[in-house]
Amino acid sequence: MQENRIDIGGTRGRFRMMLSRRGVMTAAIASAAVALGKMSNTPVVQAAPTNIQSESTTFESSTTAIVKNAGGPSIALYVENRTGGGDAIDAISSANIGVNALGITQGVLGSSNAAGGVGVYGSNGAAGSNGLGVYGVASGQVAVWGNSVSNVGLLGTSGGTTAVFGQTSAAAAGVKGESVSATGTGVFGTCNGGNGVLAQATSGTGVFSTTGSGTAIVGRSTTGKAAEFIGNVEITGDFTASGMKSAAVKVADGTLRRMYCLESPESFFEDMGTGHLDGGNGSVTLEPVFASTVKTDSYQVYLTPEGDCQGLFVESKSPTGFTVRELMGGKSSVSFAYRVVAKRADITGERLAPVKMALNAGPNGAAQRVIPQHEVTLPPTPPAPTLPGGVSPR
Repeated sequence: MQENRIDIGGTRGRFRMMLSRRGVMTAAIASAAVALGKMSNTPVVQAAPTNIQSESTTFESSTTAIVKNAGGPSIALYVENRTGGGDAIDAISSANIGVNALGITQGVLGSSNAAGGVGVYGSNGAAGSNGLGVYGVASGQVAVWGNSVSNVGLLGTSGGTTAVFGQTSAAAAGVKGESVSATGTGVFGTCNGGNGVLAQATSGTGVFSTTGSGTAIVGRSTTGKAAEFIGNVEITGDFTASGMKSAAVKVADGTLRRMYCLESPESFFEDMGTGHLDGGNGSVTLEPVFASTVKTDSYQVYLTPEGDCQGLFVESKSPTGFTVRELMGGKSSVSFAYRVVAKRADITGERLAPVKMALNAGPNGAAQRVIPQHEVTLPPTPPAPTLPGGVSPR
């Protein structure tokens, strides 16, 4: 018969128990009970049960119970509960770590085949405690890894605060989401009434999005606003809208009324002002800053006399201004208003240029962007394990 040794430490020295193959299981359970049992002043060792199906037996010791595997690839401690309703091991500590395991590959490996079971369950139920249910640390690799073949890899739930919190002290991301699928999403947030995704920054950028060839940010709403900006907005590049562009202006009764933008088939700038005829002759100098923004080799001038005369016309135009004369050689001295319209100098605005927009026709012809649909099946909250003595971890 093959023999296995289990050394159990105590203040009075160590003793050895020679066990058969069948006794290994029961001795292992006994040793685990020693580590979890109630502490007393004098080490007490009770004989291990000889029947693996026997009722539980309590072991008490004031020192550490040690289960060793002196060598070889076999398991040092294996505990199994075949009743189908209880826990294999319950590790409880009132002031420190419940389980401390060190392994070359896995320190702790938890597995459950039940539909609603839990592979590893960590809990800290102390009121007002700043402790942790599960704490993972790594010097150079991943501290906590969640992986699922067909569902959520890592799920965080909370009844009163943040479900998942990421923090970094280096020049890295607090939370990073990545998808290797062409139709996947790196980070996906949903909310029934609040914010799906909330970003805050005290002095930097709240949200920074970049893309090589796609769209950096897409906002969509079926009945509300696709986007809302409270503060100044800067756009570097072209601005295109399929709907109207307008300004909200407060009127005398305090309400806001919409004032629409004047559109044209080409890109124009315009300036307006007043001039004066003296003996039927007048001249206007273009404001230098305005003149630097437009093409002054060809521009339009519209005149409106503000007094009785025979009419006005533009006699000549130059890059710096224009001259005005009264019709039919008149010699009137009256004021006039003018409006200058010129093409922008910094861009070439194609007349009625065709536009390509990433839009699909929605209800009643309204434009809308098709977004990927995400279906995530969240698992139910795992049941709390039954701990010895009626203690609940929650």
